[in-house]
Amino acid sequence: MNDNYERPNDGLDDSWIDKAVAATKGAAGLVPMFGGPLAEVIGVAIPGQRADRIANYVRQLSARLDQIDADMRDGLASNAEKIDLIEEGGYQAARATSRERIERIVAAVQRGLAEDDVDVVRRKRLLIMLGELDDDELNLLNAYGRSYAGRDRSAFERVNRPNPIHMQSGRDEIERNHLYDLGRAHLIRLGLLKKNYGTVKKGQLPEFDPRAGDFKHSVEVSGLGRMLLTEVGLGTNQEVDLD
Repeated sequence: MNDNYERPNDGLDDSWIDKAVAATKGAAGLVPMFGGPLAEVIGVAIPGQRADRIANYVRQLSARLDQIDADMRDGLASNAEKIDLIEEGGYQAARATSRERIERIVAAVQRGLAEDDVDVVRRKRLLIMLGELDDDELNLLNAYGRSYAGRDRSAFERVNRPNPIHMQSGRDEIERNHLYDLGRAHLIRLGLLKKNYGTVKKGQLPEFDPRAGDFKHSVEVSGLGRMLLTEVGLGTNQEVDLD
């Protein structure tokens, strides 16, 4: 890449950011004892990072809009639901901690913008659900999605899984397992992962595991989980069922 290349001025890096910085610093200065250092961090780091993320989001989304039908693209400015979808993506992009996360947000917004109004409202639910996941949970969900039906047996090699707890496990190792399990439990509560108790005869219950405090089961990605992965560009081109 040419070191002398200058990005065209598209208006996303203009001085309106300075006004937001000033207002935020003023509020931080009201915090007792920590006002000075906190205001410095907010003024130097946080607003600039947020502005960069939002600018990145807008640029990526703008490039992707070329893939949408021209009539749909021209009607965006007068479509309240699609404007709301774009705004939700912008809010999430401001909190994103990686470029990859912004790419996932842009992919979801792009898919929503190509839908009819009713479907836009419903597709927004997937984007909001994405906002409830941190990057570690999304990475774990992706591993379950890639390993679904034995498609990718090495999927979990990309997940930072702690070593299983044993009798000699130290406190740090136990805590790491608890935090990992907390992320998986969150995905289950959202319906993105599901428990599979296997085949159980009528009138019987699965075998109970007293150590886990639950019936024995495996965990796998749900139909909703596969929908979300597809929405953010991480799908594996497999059919999404309605389980």
